[in-house]
Amino acid sequence: MMATMRRLTLVRCALPLLVIVNCAGGGAAEGEPPRFSTVAPGIAHSTFEVPVDGADPFAGHAFKIDLDAADLRLVPAGGPSSRRTVQKIVAAYPAVVAINASFFDTEGRAMGLAVDEGRSTGGGRRSSWGALVVEGRKARIIAGADLSDQRVPRLVVQGLPRLVIGGNVPGLKPQLAERSAVCAEGSVLVLVVSTKAESTAFARFLADSPDKGGLGCRDALNLDGGPSTQLVVKLPGLELSMPGWGVPNALVVTPGKR
Repeated sequence: MMATMRRLTLVRCALPLLVIVNCAGGGAAEGEPPRFSTVAPGIAHSTFEVPVDGADPFAGHAFKIDLDAADLRLVPAGGPSSRRTVQKIVAAYPAVVAINASFFDTEGRAMGLAVDEGRSTGGGRRSSWGALVVEGRKARIIAGADLSDQRVPRLVVQGLPRLVIGGNVPGLKPQLAERSAVCAEGSVLVLVVSTKAESTAFARFLADSPDKGGLGCRDALNLDGGPSTQLVVKLPGLELSMPGWGVPNALVVTPGKR
């Protein structure tokens, strides 16, 4: 698994080298259902490794977020055209789980609607894209065309394509890339990052039920991937860094109070 996770950098862990990605969190052997373990109030973690017929497996991390206990923000890198690594975006946070979020244009501006605490930090609505929408402590993934022009939710980030829709994987363009994605259903959000994975194989892993080795997501949205895919974890007993290049914003989770 460590060979597959070539872009994952372990910052600190008290366990031996061969099991460092599992410290303080859950893990699954190749093809087994992800096993989540609580690593902070409102945050559970699992590693995964998914076999692929005729290709290398893909592997990564999933974080299950209870929005009733933990806080979720879409934190911008700075001004409208600013880009920073996720590591720098969350440098001031003492405890955090963060991944990259919006796609960006050639000038570094977030593409699609990007809203945090009701304030727009990105571009305009893209009707053909999907959108993560958080209102209060409830999250859902919808079509961009269904975003209301009359009411601004607490948090919105757009991406494409929608990887899982109502438990089903739609027809997806074949593409091999490192992946960042988000699943949402009610008060539960799942943040996922992985090494290079083909789009349909990755979406099936998200959609498959746990007894089939998947995450059981009913709705999932693809975020910017490739060199944008990043993960930063700073929690007691678990610190991880999956570096990348500058991005316009990050989905940032801070744990609840014990």
